[in-house]
Amino acid sequence: MRVDIWYWVVVIVAAAVVALVIVGRRSARSRVDPTQVSIDPALAAKVRALYAKGDKVQAVKDLRAATGLGVADAIRIADKLGATDKPAPKGPSLTKSSTDPVAAGIGPDHDAEIREMVKAGNQIAAIKRVHELTGLSLKEAKKHVEAIARQVG
Repeated sequence: MRVDIWYWVVVIVAAAVVALVIVGRRSARSRVDPTQVSIDPALAAKVRALYAKGDKVQAVKDLRAATGLGVADAIRIADKLGATDKPAPKGPSLTKSSTDPVAAGIGPDHDAEIREMVKAGNQIAAIKRVHELTGLSLKEAKKHVEAIARQVG
């Protein structure tokens, strides 16, 4: 009887060690540090083009395949590349239409997000988001959001 107990104790401990080794190998897979990834101009152009066409999923897939990034990091980078399709204007004011998301350097996904914030009455968060996405000053971001508010009604 005593041998049976020790036998099962050894089996359980061995199974636990095997499980820890498997989990350790899984978590130790080479992860790519997004701050260390360099994206060649051709890949960036391809991601921007896919993003501009509204095919964000394919843009993320291509970015992941080329760089080995994780999903969350690839999404963030694709959003930034898509949002910088046109750089933010350098002048004191937006040209053309201050509600034009392309003129402000905002991608289509983010434009819808900002409009939802404005509709919900959360203009401060919308201003901060425009500022983050475009690099516009807070004053210019406020003008952009106010123009959207007038348009949304």
